Amino acid sequence: MCSKLYYLLFFGLMLVLTGSLMAQDPGTANLTHLWTFEDGTLNDQVGEANGEFVGDNAFVDMGDIVLVPGAEGIADSWVELPGDAIDLAGYSAVSIAAWFTPALENTQWNALWFFGDDGAGNGVGSDGFCFQPSRGDNVARVWISCGNQSAPYSIEDAVVDAIEYNDLDLHHVVCELTESMEIVMYHNGVFLGSSPLITDPALGKDNAIWNISPNFARFAHSCYSADYPYLGYIHEIAIFNKELSDAEVAYLYGAGVNGFPSTAVKNNEAPLPEAFGLSQNYPNPFNPSTEFSYTLTQTEHVRLTVFDALGREVATLADGIQSQGKHDITFNAQDLTSGVYYYQIQTETGKLTKKMVLMK
Repeated sequence: MCSKLYYLLFFGLMLVLTGSLMAQDPGTANLTHLWTFEDGTLNDQVGEANGEFVGDNAFVDMGDIVLVPGAEGIADSWVELPGDAIDLAGYSAVSIAAWFTPALENTQWNALWFFGDDGAGNGVGSDGFCFQPSRGDNVARVWISCGNQSAPYSIEDAVVDAIEYNDLDLHHVVCELTESMEIVMYHNGVFLGSSPLITDPALGKDNAIWNISPNFARFAHSCYSADYPYLGYIHEIAIFNKELSDAEVAYLYGAGVNGFPSTAVKNNEAPLPEAFGLSQNYPNPFNPSTEFSYTLTQTEHVRLTVFDALGREVATLADGIQSQGKHDITFNAQDLTSGVYYYQIQTETGKLTKKMVLMK
């Protein structure tokens, strides 16, 4: 009897230890946005990106976004969020985790979330990051497409899952852009695959996190204007400003819907910046004005300048002490000629430079 009890206790201990090795709590220090819908709203529980419905056939019920067909029997409603409040281009890496239950009616290239620009609904110059749990070719796909201003969605880097996600089951997906320049996808806690992010000047292709446009942020909206929005339930969406490990993804899946601790909710206060960063200007190309955004991790002296292609300084936009946090500055190039320019931020923390195009 004693030996049997000892065996059961030993076996139980091994299960606990094994589980701890397989899953690791990612915590909330790098959790920048969280939509749980548990309060009956589309409010961001961590950041400042509150959403609003577009259309009449979407609502929050029992802690979920519910998207049902419109009067014509097709999906016609989605959620708009402030893209500039999310601005993935300011991250060095990102992980987006989502819990959802699709409907059987999703037959087009329906997107669960999309951050970027849809190229006026034509997919031209989309500069976006998107997850589509249902597509016209009956596979799920996460993709990034940045740089091409003439061809629709012909320059994607992506990871594809053969699961159709039209089974009325609960799904958990984590999609990542890593510092090592890869796009990664997990489904229900399991690593599905990765693909390198590629720059190809001949194609106008420059797939990188810093090129994602802050113009749009949407839940349940497809990326071509002709596509229908998504149908089903969205239970939770979270954004981390880091790459999650396999163990952290496994933890989130095991924790279930709304598995974040209550400390994740920070009364809608914006998190302190984690890294010194300079975002890609927007719009780009521009004429004649564009906006620069940068993040300071401490109060320090900031010098923000613009140079032409020959390295000559043509404008000084900031030269003084600025506080910690995110800053936005508008640049008007009315007196400059068309061409390639560079903008540079220099602080005690470091120096960052990016390219932009003035097209008159």
